[in-house]
Amino acid sequence: MKSISDRVDHYLLQERMISNMLDTPIALAQAVAATVFYAGYAELKAHVDASPVPKITADTELNDSEWALIRPLFVLYMERETALHLESTVGLGPSTFGRSSSEIGQEITQYEMDLPKKAFLQHVVTV
Repeated sequence: MKSISDRVDHYLLQERMISNMLDTPIALAQAVAATVFYAGYAELKAHVDASPVPKITADTELNDSEWALIRPLFVLYMERETALHLESTVGLGPSTFGRSSSEIGQEITQYEMDLPKKAFLQHVVTV
């Protein structure tokens, strides 16, 4: 399993190396926030046997299945953060590009509403 930090590094250095405007600490914070939201609906494999459940940090490990559900929310959080940074510079002269933070916020809300159904897992028990 890879840590959140490893997955964010891959995202920043391999997937979005040119188009990303945010630095690593901001990206890590967004990934941790997305993971915390996901963990509200599903148990992380790395925390199954841990007691008490450890805090989610950049060192928390995620398997590929968990990342597959967390990654879209992380990407939306990154897009919203970029939009907020761009919108905050409008008074200085530069024009913004891409979607507005409110448009992205609507998509985040929709994904967050759908995530509990996607993350739900019930093991089959036969009698």
